[in-house]
Amino acid sequence: MARVLLAIALCALTIDPAAARPRRTVTIAAVGHIVIGTDFPAERPFLPPGAGEGLVDHVAPLLSYADLSLGNLAAPLSDRGKVKPGVDGERRFAFRTPPRYAPVLARLGLDVVLAANNHILDFGPDAYDDTIALLTRMKIGQVGLIDQVFIKKVRGIKVAVVGFTQPYRPEFQSHHEIELAGELIARLASENDVVVALVHGGGEGKDAMHVKRGKEFAGSEYRGRIVELARHLVDQGADLIVGFGAHHPRALELYQGRIIAYSLGNFLTYGPFDLRSPNYLSAVLQVTLDQRGRLTDAQIVPLKLRFPGAPSFDAKGRTIAFMRRLSKTDFPESPLELRPDGTLAPRPEDPALVNR
Repeated sequence: MARVLLAIALCALTIDPAAARPRRTVTIAAVGHIVIGTDFPAERPFLPPGAGEGLVDHVAPLLSYADLSLGNLAAPLSDRGKVKPGVDGERRFAFRTPPRYAPVLARLGLDVVLAANNHILDFGPDAYDDTIALLTRMKIGQVGLIDQVFIKKVRGIKVAVVGFTQPYRPEFQSHHEIELAGELIARLASENDVVVALVHGGGEGKDAMHVKRGKEFAGSEYRGRIVELARHLVDQGADLIVGFGAHHPRALELYQGRIIAYSLGNFLTYGPFDLRSPNYLSAVLQVTLDQRGRLTDAQIVPLKLRFPGAPSFDAKGRTIAFMRRLSKTDFPESPLELRPDGTLAPRPEDPALVNR
């Protein structure tokens, strides 16, 4: 299987995007948590050499290949601000990435990031404002604020991306109100061809390896009813749901013909992160949709993280095996087939293939 996976990866790295695309499709690449490095605490910073040159060279083509690439920015980009109360470096951590590392995001080719989560506010409003201003100058879109939508037109297909998180700030778009979230998705679906929802929520830690029906928590923090939310968003018109929250991959589900990825885990977490199994497992989710949001092609490209947290391709495909096992256990009713080579496809008899 390793040779097969390596061949797939090389194909993805060398393919000509312009020649590869059917005219009326859009390809989306999604990755998980991104922390390029942290200068906190000052006595023990975790920062890549230089300005991070070469840090993502091996994996950047997996994102730049896509028409639209996205991820979860999990640390502010700033050299200002005051660390939030209660940080002890053992049970509660804080991260802040110096602005000189921001070009790493450009090298990845990111189009849009979810910039609303539990760590984006680690150094308060000044650092948060610096982050948004810097992303805007770099022409990297942001989602996560109330009614904040990123729009991109690809070969005549109008794609909308929106983000949901916990209400860490009043202006963050919360997923706690599921019906309200669904109303936003329904409006976007009426105005756009494809709708993608990014969701920061669900449990964290080894106790949260499996997706739970009902309420989920990270410690004592309520993290939403993620399955109910994701399915409702699809019912209201979302075509792809990408989840963040857990620092390891979680299950995949095919619901009404649409892929729900409940967590992609860590992608680039250069810092004091626990990278023991399964947290070192990572992935790029590549999904191709037609002009009506229907799935035409998808795959998981398996990655691995090694201390201090840079991603590289995993020829052994351990993320695929891990996500296959979780998906079968957590959603046995789902008609999604995750093949050993990472290909995602509905089983042919799937009634959800009927046009929505």
